[in-house]
Amino acid sequence: MFKKLFGRNRNKPVEPVFPEENFSIFQVNLEDGLAFATINTGYDHYPNKRHFPWCAQVELTIQDKNSNGHRTDEEAVILNEIEEKITGFLKQSHAVHAIGRVTRNGARDIMYYLDNPRFNQQELKSFFDGINAIRNLNFTINNDPTWNLVGAFIK
Repeated sequence: MFKKLFGRNRNKPVEPVFPEENFSIFQVNLEDGLAFATINTGYDHYPNKRHFPWCAQVELTIQDKNSNGHRTDEEAVILNEIEEKITGFLKQSHAVHAIGRVTRNGARDIMYYLDNPRFNQQELKSFFDGINAIRNLNFTINNDPTWNLVGAFIK
């Protein structure tokens, strides 16, 4: 009885649900060259991972790139605008934790964690068809309750 009265409700996230942002840039060596990750390390040791177990990943093709396959300054503006649109779309129906992005040879990967994987399929298709007209993309959702997919950057 005392646990019910004074114990933490394990079915609800603890505060703060959205930690203070603290972005760090990491240099990563991949098989196809150098990559740069911009990660919100405010999520390091985040206690609410199990409440947001769905990792949504968006891979965008970089069209205007320099000699090492990374985006030009002009391309960065376009990619950032697309990322803002995607974030806004996801936030319309989900609790969204924007973890960060990795820019690598020819692509940018954006990583989010969501509270649930359900979308209105027609809205999802319509939205991403619009983005696909600007940049080729791949959108995936995976169940990752311990956030292993971003474990190289945050604990």
